[in-house]
Amino acid sequence: MKRTTIRPFRKITALTFAFSLAVPFAASDNALLSNQAQAAGAGVSASAATSIAAASARPATQTFSLMVQGKNVKRTAHLKQGNGYSLYVANGYTFSKANNKIHLTQYPSYYAQIEKLPSGFNLQKVSKQARAELKKYGTVSRYSGDQLFESPMASAKLLLQASDSKGNLRNAIVWTSKAGDSYLFRVNVPESEFAGTFIEIISTSLTSILAN
Repeated sequence: MKRTTIRPFRKITALTFAFSLAVPFAASDNALLSNQAQAAGAGVSASAATSIAAASARPATQTFSLMVQGKNVKRTAHLKQGNGYSLYVANGYTFSKANNKIHLTQYPSYYAQIEKLPSGFNLQKVSKQARAELKKYGTVSRYSGDQLFESPMASAKLLLQASDSKGNLRNAIVWTSKAGDSYLFRVNVPESEFAGTFIEIISTSLTSILAN
């Protein structure tokens, strides 16, 4: 069977984005910190490992594998403590514990909202609620299996997506970590040349989440 992917989750090597967005990732980490908007221009490999150790014992930093001009390079993300969970956040992104939110530092309209789900939650009920939220933005589609080939979210229990007339995307994702804790991620992705790259980076951060 031929494998297909939806646009925001396709392999980073298939993305077409401006050369200027990729350049900072060939420079030092200091250069990244001084230009956080451009930090959105390199994808995070979907194969970045997710720690299954206790959150309290997790290292302060995690190395992500990035694609820069067709080459793999390594960059560091930093462990952030949320409300009952921890996760790794890449350079160029800001985490708000108070709001349970990660956003692109210089462009806050690119963000992911995190909601911890109770144990034994009803997936159908969560799906119905998420569909109702997304419906106002457009037709809601569900993606799974080969449609998420090589996406960090390939093993998500639920991935719903809606887009408006301008191509802005909104995703609702139910994710369960290897430790068994589950979350609902609401991801807002305005249309742009690095929208797909943002999805790769934010997805890798989100899939590193573990309950404390």
